[in-house]
Amino acid sequence: MREKHKRVSRRRLLKTAGLGAAAAADLAASALAQVPRNDTAPFDRRPWWVQTVDRPALGETNAEFQRFAGPNIFGLYRQLKDERDGAGASQAQQEAKRARIGKWIRERKLDFGLRDRQLLEAAWTVNRSARTGTGLLSWTRLRTPAPEELGVEPYAASPQEAASTVKAAARLFGAALVGIAPMNENYINRKEDGKDIVFEDVDVPAVTEKKYVIPKKMKWVVAIAIQMDLDLIARSPTALGNAADSLGYSQCAFTVATLAEFIRGLGYQAIPSVNDTAQSVPFAVDAGLGELGRLNRLVTPEYGPAVRLCKVFTDLPMAYDKPIDFGLPEFCTRCKRCALACPADALSFAEEPSYKVRGPWNNPGHKAWFEDAYRCFQYWQEVTTGCGICLAACPWTQNAHTWAYKVIRATPPWPMPPLYSVAAGPFGYLTQPEADDWWDRDLPPLGIDQRRRGGR
Repeated sequence: MREKHKRVSRRRLLKTAGLGAAAAADLAASALAQVPRNDTAPFDRRPWWVQTVDRPALGETNAEFQRFAGPNIFGLYRQLKDERDGAGASQAQQEAKRARIGKWIRERKLDFGLRDRQLLEAAWTVNRSARTGTGLLSWTRLRTPAPEELGVEPYAASPQEAASTVKAAARLFGAALVGIAPMNENYINRKEDGKDIVFEDVDVPAVTEKKYVIPKKMKWVVAIAIQMDLDLIARSPTALGNAADSLGYSQCAFTVATLAEFIRGLGYQAIPSVNDTAQSVPFAVDAGLGELGRLNRLVTPEYGPAVRLCKVFTDLPMAYDKPIDFGLPEFCTRCKRCALACPADALSFAEEPSYKVRGPWNNPGHKAWFEDAYRCFQYWQEVTTGCGICLAACPWTQNAHTWAYKVIRATPPWPMPPLYSVAAGPFGYLTQPEADDWWDRDLPPLGIDQRRRGGR
C-alpha cells in the first residue's frame, strides 16, 4: 500500500482522494446546519474542546533529552549526500538543479514561470538579510530610545498586564498566534554559526567572536506563529507554493525584530529569533499555540501546520500560558493523511509516536513521529523548490480555509478523522489550483483574508 502511494503523483493524488466523500459531505452539511452562525465572533475564543493542560499530551522526555548539538538538515545534507552517493555528489546535484530551473521555466514544467520563480526569491528578501545577533536580529537595542533617555521609569505592570501588552504588540506586528512560555535551556541549541551559546549572569545579551551570551535572567519566551498564505500552500510543490514558506519566514524576521525593539523600549532586554538559536516548536507547544503532530511539526487548531514559528527571549516578567490539548495525537494516530500525501515517503506511518529518531537531524530524548528529513530535502532538490504538500494535505489546514471549519470549531474532531479525510474531496480541499490562476486573483494584503486571521 505504501509503495503505491509513493508512485502516485501529487496532481493525481489530489484528483482521486475524494472517493466516497459524497456521504461525508451530507453528514458535514447536516452538522453545519446545527451550528449557530456567529461570523463576528472573535477568533481568540477557542472552542470548548481546546483545553489547557499542565503538560502537553505528546511531550514525554527521557534521560537522553538535552540541548541539541547537531546541525539541521540544511547544514547536514551535503555531507550526507557525499557520504551516501560519493564525493562530489552534492555539488553535481546543485549544478543539475540550477540547469533544471532554467529549463523548466522555459518549458513551463510543473507550472513554472519566470514570475513564479522570482516571486519565491523575492519573498525571501527580509529573512535573507537577517543574521543572528546583528542588524535586524540584533541582540541589543537598535534605535528605539530607552526610558531613561526620555526621563521616565521603565514600564511597570502586573505579569498579566505585561503579557497582554506584549501580545497586542505582537499581533500588530504580524503574529497570528502568540503565547508566553517559560525559558527552557534544553530547547536552546548548543551552537550557532559555529559559536557556543551560553547562559551567564549578565545584564545585557552579548555576541562575541567566540560565543553568544544569553542572560540567565531571561526567563520568558514570547512564542509566535505567523499564518501562511493558504492559497499558495495549496499549489505546493511549485515555486508559488514555496513562496508561502519564504514569505512566512520574512514576516517572522520582521515580527520578532520589531517586537524585540518594542520590549527594549519598555526598559527590558530582548533577543529576537527565527529559526536560529533555539528550537521553535517546543516553545510554541509550551506556550499553548498548538500540539506536535504526525508530520513532526506544530499543528494549531486555527491554521493546522500552515504556520511559520519564531520567538523572542526577554527578561520582562509576564504571566505564562499553558500547553493545550485538542486531541491531536489521537487524531494523527488514525488520520495519516500527511504521510500518504508525502511524495518522498519521509513521514512516519507508525501507529504510535516513539523515541526512535530517523537521523542526526532529530534531537533524541523526546517522543514524536520522527521524519526522514534527508528524503524530504532530497525531494526538494528534485523539484528545485521546497515542498509543503504535507502542510496542504493536513485536514486542520484545509478546515481553516473553508466554511466547514465552523463545523470543526463547534464539534470535537478527534473521534472522526476518517470523516474529515474523506470529506475533503468534494469540499475542494484537495484540488490543487493552477499556478496562473493565482496571479489573476484579487488578493488581500499579504495574501491573507483578514477575516480568517486568528489570535491568542
